[in-house]
Amino acid sequence: TLCTVLPVLATMMAVQRLGSAMASQIGMVGPVSTIVMSLLILGEPMGPWQIAGTVLVMIGVFVVTRPVK
Repeated sequence: TLCTVLPVLATMMAVQRLGSAMASQIGMVGPVSTIVMSLLILGEPMGPWQIAGTVLVMIGVFVVTRPVK
C-alpha cells in the first residue's frame, strides 16, 4: 500500500543522499518525534519513562554524530 511504499522510498532516498550511517542515525530520532507529536497534537501525557528514553536517544545520536577529534 501507499503507507508502506512511501516511507521505504523516503528511507532509500535518504540512504542514497546521506549515506547509510547518517541516515540510520537520523532514523533513531523517529520515535522521539512521535512522542513529541503525540504530546503536542493529541495532548497525551509524557511520563518519566518517555522523558528518560527521549533524553537517552538524543544523547546517543549526539555522541554518534559528533566529529571525531
